[in-house]
Amino acid sequence: MKYLRSLVLCTVLTVLTAGLAIYPAEVSAAVREAVMRCLNILIPSLFAFMTAASMLAESGSAALLAKPFSLVSRYIFRMPESIFAAMLISFIAGYPVGVKLVSDMLDRGELDSHSAKLAASFCYCGGPAFYSGAIGLAVFGSRQVGVLIFLSVILADLCLAFVVCRFSELNVSPKKDRSEKCSLLVGSINSAGRSMAAVCLTVVFFSAVMALVEASGLFAEISRIFGLSNNGITIVKSFIEITSLAELNGSPYGLLPLICAACSFGGICVVIQLFSLKSKELSLLRFIELRPLAAVLSAVFCKILQPHLIDKAVSAISVNRSLLNINNFAASICLILMIFLLNYKKTLVFSE
Repeated sequence: MKYLRSLVLCTVLTVLTAGLAIYPAEVSAAVREAVMRCLNILIPSLFAFMTAASMLAESGSAALLAKPFSLVSRYIFRMPESIFAAMLISFIAGYPVGVKLVSDMLDRGELDSHSAKLAASFCYCGGPAFYSGAIGLAVFGSRQVGVLIFLSVILADLCLAFVVCRFSELNVSPKKDRSEKCSLLVGSINSAGRSMAAVCLTVVFFSAVMALVEASGLFAEISRIFGLSNNGITIVKSFIEITSLAELNGSPYGLLPLICAACSFGGICVVIQLFSLKSKELSLLRFIELRPLAAVLSAVFCKILQPHLIDKAVSAISVNRSLLNINNFAASICLILMIFLLNYKKTLVFSE
Protein backbone atom coordinates (compact mmCIF):
# COMPACT_ATOMS: atom_id res chain seq x y z
CA MET A 1 0.00 0.00 0.00
CA LYS A 2 2.85 2.37 0.78
CA TYR A 3 4.40 1.69 -2.63
CA LEU A 4 1.00 2.15 -4.31
CA ARG A 5 0.50 5.52 -2.60
CA SER A 6 3.97 6.65 -3.66
CA LEU A 7 3.28 5.52 -7.23
CA VAL A 8 -0.04 7.40 -7.38
CA LEU A 9 1.55 10.53 -5.90
CA CYS A 10 4.44 10.35 -8.35
CA THR A 11 2.03 9.97 -11.28
CA VAL A 12 -0.15 12.90 -10.18
CA LEU A 13 2.84 15.18 -9.66
CA THR A 14 4.35 14.15 -13.02
CA VAL A 15 1.08 14.94 -14.81
CA LEU A 16 0.83 18.24 -12.93
CA THR A 17 4.40 19.22 -13.88
CA ALA A 18 3.76 18.29 -17.51
CA GLY A 19 0.57 20.34 -17.51
CA LEU A 20 2.43 23.38 -16.19
CA ALA A 21 4.84 23.06 -19.12
CA ILE A 22 2.09 22.52 -21.72
CA TYR A 23 -0.25 25.30 -20.61
CA PRO A 24 2.05 28.08 -19.26
CA ALA A 25 -0.12 30.97 -20.49
CA GLU A 26 -3.32 29.67 -18.85
CA VAL A 27 -1.52 28.93 -15.57
CA SER A 28 0.19 32.34 -15.53
CA ALA A 29 -3.12 34.13 -16.06
CA ALA A 30 -4.78 32.10 -13.29
CA VAL A 31 -1.93 32.77 -10.86
CA ARG A 32 -2.03 36.53 -11.58
CA GLU A 33 -5.78 36.59 -11.01
CA ALA A 34 -5.41 34.60 -7.78
CA VAL A 35 -2.72 36.94 -6.46
CA MET A 36 -4.93 39.94 -7.18
CA ARG A 37 -7.86 38.18 -5.49
CA CYS A 38 -5.72 37.62 -2.40
CA LEU A 39 -4.49 41.23 -2.31
CA ASN A 40 -7.85 42.81 -3.10
CA ILE A 41 -10.25 40.52 -1.24
CA LEU A 42 -8.81 37.86 1.07
CA ILE A 43 -6.20 39.91 2.95
CA PRO A 44 -8.43 42.98 3.52
CA SER A 45 -11.40 40.87 4.62
CA LEU A 46 -9.63 38.17 6.67
CA PHE A 47 -6.49 39.64 8.25
CA ALA A 48 -8.21 41.94 10.74
CA PHE A 49 -10.63 39.20 11.76
CA MET A 50 -7.78 36.73 12.24
CA THR A 51 -5.80 39.17 14.39
CA ALA A 52 -8.80 40.14 16.51
CA ALA A 53 -9.87 36.51 16.94
CA SER A 54 -6.36 35.52 18.00
CA MET A 55 -6.24 38.35 20.56
CA LEU A 56 -9.68 37.41 21.92
CA ALA A 57 -8.62 33.80 22.35
CA GLU A 58 -5.16 34.52 23.79
CA SER A 59 -6.43 37.11 26.29
CA GLY A 60 -9.34 34.98 27.44
CA SER A 61 -11.81 37.69 26.44
CA ALA A 62 -13.54 35.38 23.97
CA ALA A 63 -15.39 33.71 26.82
CA LEU A 64 -17.14 37.01 27.54
CA LEU A 65 -18.86 36.77 24.16
CA ALA A 66 -20.65 33.64 25.30
CA LYS A 67 -21.78 35.06 28.67
CA PRO A 68 -25.11 36.44 27.35
CA PHE A 69 -25.78 32.99 25.88
CA SER A 70 -24.64 30.98 28.89
CA LEU A 71 -28.06 29.40 29.44
CA VAL A 72 -28.29 28.47 25.77
CA SER A 73 -24.79 26.97 25.63
CA ARG A 74 -25.16 25.13 28.92
CA TYR A 75 -28.68 23.72 28.77
CA ILE A 76 -29.54 23.54 25.08
CA PHE A 77 -26.20 22.72 23.45
CA ARG A 78 -24.44 21.31 26.55
CA MET A 79 -21.32 23.07 25.34
CA PRO A 80 -18.60 24.85 27.37
CA GLU A 81 -18.72 28.64 27.06
CA SER A 82 -15.23 28.91 25.56
CA ILE A 83 -16.14 26.55 22.70
CA PHE A 84 -19.45 28.34 22.20
CA ALA A 85 -17.51 31.62 21.93
CA ALA A 86 -15.17 30.08 19.33
CA MET A 87 -18.23 28.97 17.37
CA LEU A 88 -19.72 32.49 17.47
CA ILE A 89 -16.43 34.01 16.27
CA SER A 90 -16.19 31.46 13.46
CA PHE A 91 -19.64 32.51 12.23
CA ILE A 92 -18.47 36.05 11.44
CA ALA A 93 -14.72 35.75 10.86
CA GLY A 94 -14.33 33.47 7.82
CA TYR A 95 -13.52 29.84 7.05
CA PRO A 96 -10.12 29.17 8.64
CA VAL A 97 -10.57 31.28 11.79
CA GLY A 98 -12.81 28.91 13.77
CA VAL A 99 -10.60 25.85 13.29
CA LYS A 100 -7.51 28.01 13.98
CA LEU A 101 -9.06 29.10 17.30
CA VAL A 102 -9.83 25.51 18.27
CA SER A 103 -6.30 24.50 17.30
CA ASP A 104 -4.80 27.30 19.44
CA MET A 105 -6.97 26.27 22.41
CA LEU A 106 -5.65 22.72 22.00
CA ASP A 107 -2.05 23.95 21.90
CA ARG A 108 -2.59 25.96 25.10
CA GLY A 109 -4.02 22.92 26.87
CA GLU A 110 -7.52 24.38 27.23
CA LEU A 111 -9.03 21.52 25.20
CA ASP A 112 -8.22 17.83 24.99
CA SER A 113 -7.71 16.30 21.56
CA HIS A 114 -11.14 14.60 21.53
CA SER A 115 -13.04 17.80 22.33
CA ALA A 116 -10.99 19.80 19.82
CA LYS A 117 -11.68 17.25 17.09
CA LEU A 118 -15.43 17.54 17.67
CA ALA A 119 -15.45 21.34 18.03
CA ALA A 120 -13.61 21.79 14.72
CA SER A 121 -16.49 20.13 12.87
CA PHE A 122 -18.95 22.96 13.59
CA CYS A 123 -16.69 26.00 14.18
CA TYR A 124 -16.61 26.64 10.46
CA CYS A 125 -18.31 29.31 8.35
CA GLY A 126 -17.44 31.63 5.47
CA GLY A 127 -18.75 34.68 7.29
CA PRO A 128 -21.35 37.29 6.28
CA ALA A 129 -18.78 39.52 4.54
CA PHE A 130 -17.90 36.79 2.04
CA TYR A 131 -21.47 35.59 1.50
CA SER A 132 -22.93 39.08 1.08
CA GLY A 133 -20.07 40.69 -0.84
CA ALA A 134 -18.52 37.93 -2.94
CA ILE A 135 -21.78 36.12 -3.75
CA GLY A 136 -24.83 38.17 -2.80
CA LEU A 137 -23.78 41.48 -4.36
CA ALA A 138 -21.23 40.31 -6.94
CA VAL A 139 -23.41 37.59 -8.47
CA PHE A 140 -27.02 38.42 -7.58
CA GLY A 141 -26.81 42.13 -6.80
CA SER A 142 -28.72 41.48 -3.58
CA ARG A 143 -27.65 41.46 0.06
CA GLN A 144 -30.72 39.33 0.81
CA VAL A 145 -29.08 36.43 -0.99
CA GLY A 146 -26.01 36.80 1.22
CA VAL A 147 -28.25 36.79 4.31
CA LEU A 148 -30.01 33.66 3.04
CA ILE A 149 -26.72 31.82 2.50
CA PHE A 150 -25.36 32.95 5.87
CA LEU A 151 -28.47 31.83 7.76
CA SER A 152 -28.57 28.49 5.94
CA VAL A 153 -24.94 27.76 6.80
CA ILE A 154 -25.08 28.76 10.48
CA LEU A 155 -28.36 26.90 11.05
CA ALA A 156 -26.70 23.76 9.68
CA ASP A 157 -23.70 24.34 11.98
CA LEU A 158 -25.98 24.85 14.98
CA CYS A 159 -27.81 21.60 14.22
CA LEU A 160 -24.46 19.83 13.88
CA ALA A 161 -23.24 21.30 17.17
CA PHE A 162 -26.46 20.29 18.93
CA VAL A 163 -26.18 16.66 17.77
CA VAL A 164 -22.43 16.38 18.42
CA CYS A 165 -22.65 17.80 21.95
CA ARG A 166 -25.65 15.59 22.77
CA PHE A 167 -23.76 12.40 22.00
CA SER A 168 -20.28 13.46 23.20
CA GLU A 169 -19.14 15.56 26.13
CA LEU A 170 -16.75 18.40 25.38
CA ASN A 171 -14.31 19.24 28.17
CA VAL A 172 -12.23 22.35 28.79
CA SER A 173 -9.34 22.90 31.20
CA PRO A 174 -8.79 25.92 33.47
CA LYS A 175 -7.35 28.92 31.67
CA LYS A 176 -3.67 29.60 32.06
CA ASP A 177 -2.03 32.98 32.66
CA ARG A 178 -2.06 35.22 29.63
CA SER A 179 0.86 37.12 28.14
CA GLU A 180 1.38 40.86 28.43
CA LYS A 181 -0.62 43.21 26.21
CA CYS A 182 2.34 44.19 24.01
CA SER A 183 3.44 40.62 23.29
CA LEU A 184 -0.22 39.67 22.89
CA LEU A 185 -0.69 42.24 20.13
CA VAL A 186 2.60 41.45 18.36
CA GLY A 187 2.08 37.70 18.66
CA SER A 188 -1.47 37.93 17.31
CA ILE A 189 -0.38 40.03 14.33
CA ASN A 190 2.45 37.64 13.48
CA SER A 191 0.18 34.63 13.88
CA ALA A 192 -2.44 36.20 11.60
CA GLY A 193 0.26 37.10 9.06
CA ARG A 194 1.55 33.53 8.90
CA SER A 195 -2.00 32.21 8.62
CA MET A 196 -2.82 34.62 5.81
CA ALA A 197 0.33 33.53 3.96
CA ALA A 198 -0.77 29.89 4.14
CA VAL A 199 -4.29 30.78 2.99
CA CYS A 200 -3.18 32.94 0.06
CA LEU A 201 -0.51 30.54 -1.19
CA THR A 202 -3.01 27.66 -1.12
CA VAL A 203 -5.50 29.74 -3.12
CA VAL A 204 -2.81 30.60 -5.70
CA PHE A 205 -1.76 26.95 -6.08
CA PHE A 206 -5.35 25.73 -6.45
CA SER A 207 -6.05 28.43 -9.01
CA ALA A 208 -3.14 27.11 -11.08
CA VAL A 209 -4.44 23.53 -10.78
CA MET A 210 -7.97 24.64 -11.75
CA ALA A 211 -6.54 26.44 -14.79
CA LEU A 212 -4.77 23.23 -15.85
CA VAL A 213 -7.95 21.19 -15.52
CA GLU A 214 -9.88 23.84 -17.46
CA ALA A 215 -7.27 24.02 -20.23
CA SER A 216 -7.12 20.22 -20.56
CA GLY A 217 -10.83 20.14 -21.37
CA LEU A 218 -11.79 17.97 -18.40
CA PHE A 219 -14.48 20.36 -17.16
CA ALA A 220 -15.88 20.62 -20.69
CA GLU A 221 -16.03 16.83 -20.91
CA ILE A 222 -17.80 16.59 -17.54
CA SER A 223 -20.25 19.24 -18.72
CA ARG A 224 -20.91 17.27 -21.92
CA ILE A 225 -21.36 13.90 -20.21
CA PHE A 226 -23.73 15.14 -17.50
CA GLY A 227 -25.39 17.84 -19.57
CA LEU A 228 -24.36 20.65 -17.24
CA SER A 229 -24.74 24.32 -18.08
CA ASN A 230 -21.96 26.85 -17.52
CA ASN A 231 -23.39 27.64 -14.10
CA GLY A 232 -23.68 23.93 -13.33
CA ILE A 233 -19.99 23.34 -14.02
CA THR A 234 -19.21 26.43 -11.93
CA ILE A 235 -20.99 24.79 -8.99
CA VAL A 236 -18.81 21.71 -9.50
CA LYS A 237 -15.72 23.95 -9.47
CA SER A 238 -16.90 25.63 -6.25
CA PHE A 239 -16.67 22.34 -4.35
CA ILE A 240 -12.98 22.43 -5.24
CA GLU A 241 -12.32 26.17 -4.86
CA ILE A 242 -15.13 28.16 -3.25
CA THR A 243 -14.33 31.52 -4.87
CA SER A 244 -15.28 29.96 -8.22
CA LEU A 245 -18.84 30.94 -7.30
CA ALA A 246 -17.95 34.45 -8.45
CA GLU A 247 -17.97 33.08 -12.04
CA LEU A 248 -21.73 32.40 -11.96
CA ASN A 249 -23.59 34.14 -14.78
CA GLY A 250 -26.87 36.00 -14.49
CA SER A 251 -28.84 35.53 -11.29
CA PRO A 252 -29.25 31.75 -10.85
CA TYR A 253 -31.77 31.75 -7.99
CA GLY A 254 -32.67 28.14 -8.76
CA LEU A 255 -29.13 27.08 -7.83
CA LEU A 256 -29.19 28.72 -4.38
CA PRO A 257 -29.55 25.41 -2.45
CA LEU A 258 -26.47 24.04 -4.23
CA ILE A 259 -24.65 27.32 -3.62
CA CYS A 260 -25.46 27.04 0.10
CA ALA A 261 -24.21 23.44 0.13
CA ALA A 262 -20.93 24.51 -1.49
CA CYS A 263 -20.55 27.40 0.99
CA SER A 264 -21.16 25.08 3.93
CA PHE A 265 -18.54 22.60 2.67
CA GLY A 266 -16.10 25.38 1.78
CA GLY A 267 -14.28 23.52 -0.98
CA ILE A 268 -11.24 21.25 -1.01
CA CYS A 269 -8.95 24.29 -1.18
CA VAL A 270 -10.22 25.61 2.18
CA VAL A 271 -9.95 22.14 3.75
CA ILE A 272 -6.29 21.97 2.72
CA GLN A 273 -5.81 25.44 4.20
CA LEU A 274 -7.09 24.07 7.50
CA PHE A 275 -4.47 21.31 7.42
CA SER A 276 -1.75 23.94 6.95
CA LEU A 277 -3.04 26.10 9.83
CA LYS A 278 -3.94 23.51 12.46
CA SER A 279 -1.63 22.06 15.09
CA LYS A 280 -0.23 18.55 14.72
CA GLU A 281 -2.38 17.28 17.59
CA LEU A 282 -5.68 18.33 16.02
CA SER A 283 -7.38 15.64 13.93
CA LEU A 284 -9.74 16.78 11.17
CA LEU A 285 -11.16 13.30 10.56
CA ARG A 286 -14.51 14.10 12.21
CA PHE A 287 -14.59 17.42 10.35
CA ILE A 288 -14.25 15.62 7.00
CA GLU A 289 -16.93 13.11 8.01
CA LEU A 290 -19.51 15.70 9.11
CA ARG A 291 -19.12 18.58 6.65
CA PRO A 292 -21.00 16.75 3.83
CA LEU A 293 -23.90 16.37 6.27
CA ALA A 294 -23.71 20.09 7.06
CA ALA A 295 -23.76 20.83 3.31
CA VAL A 296 -26.97 18.83 2.87
CA LEU A 297 -28.57 20.55 5.88
CA SER A 298 -27.64 23.97 4.45
CA ALA A 299 -29.34 23.12 1.16
CA VAL A 300 -32.48 22.03 3.06
CA PHE A 301 -32.57 25.21 5.16
CA CYS A 302 -32.08 27.27 1.99
CA LYS A 303 -35.10 25.58 0.41
CA ILE A 304 -37.17 26.40 3.49
CA LEU A 305 -36.00 30.02 3.90
CA GLN A 306 -35.74 31.11 0.25
CA PRO A 307 -39.47 31.83 -0.30
CA HIS A 308 -39.52 33.99 2.85
CA LEU A 309 -36.32 35.99 2.24
CA ILE A 310 -36.09 36.38 -1.55
CA ASP A 311 -38.63 38.50 -3.40
CA LYS A 312 -39.79 36.67 -6.54
CA ALA A 313 -39.89 39.95 -8.45
CA VAL A 314 -36.17 40.47 -7.78
CA SER A 315 -35.23 37.03 -9.11
CA ALA A 316 -35.81 38.20 -12.68
CA ILE A 317 -32.99 40.76 -12.46
CA SER A 318 -29.69 39.65 -13.95
CA VAL A 319 -26.58 41.17 -12.44
CA ASN A 320 -23.00 40.40 -13.39
CA ARG A 321 -20.18 42.11 -11.47
CA SER A 322 -16.49 41.54 -11.07
CA LEU A 323 -14.87 40.99 -7.73
CA LEU A 324 -11.53 42.32 -8.95
CA ASN A 325 -12.78 45.86 -9.49
CA ILE A 326 -12.00 46.54 -5.86
CA ASN A 327 -8.57 48.12 -5.49
CA ASN A 328 -6.95 47.29 -2.17
CA PHE A 329 -3.60 46.43 -3.77
CA ALA A 330 -1.53 49.22 -2.21
CA ALA A 331 -3.07 48.79 1.24
CA SER A 332 -2.41 45.04 1.19
CA ILE A 333 1.23 45.52 0.14
CA CYS A 334 1.72 48.03 2.97
CA LEU A 335 0.15 45.60 5.40
CA ILE A 336 2.48 42.77 4.32
CA LEU A 337 5.54 45.04 4.67
CA MET A 338 4.42 46.16 8.14
CA ILE A 339 4.09 42.53 9.25
CA PHE A 340 7.65 41.81 8.09
CA LEU A 341 8.97 44.91 9.85
CA LEU A 342 7.09 44.09 13.04
CA ASN A 343 8.41 40.55 13.02
CA TYR A 344 11.96 41.84 12.39
CA LYS A 345 11.66 44.33 15.27
CA LYS A 346 10.37 41.59 17.57
CA THR A 347 13.38 39.40 16.65
CA LEU A 348 15.78 42.28 17.48
CA VAL A 349 14.15 42.82 20.87
CA PHE A 350 14.50 39.15 21.77
CA SER A 351 18.13 39.15 20.59
CA GLU A 352 18.96 42.13 22.83
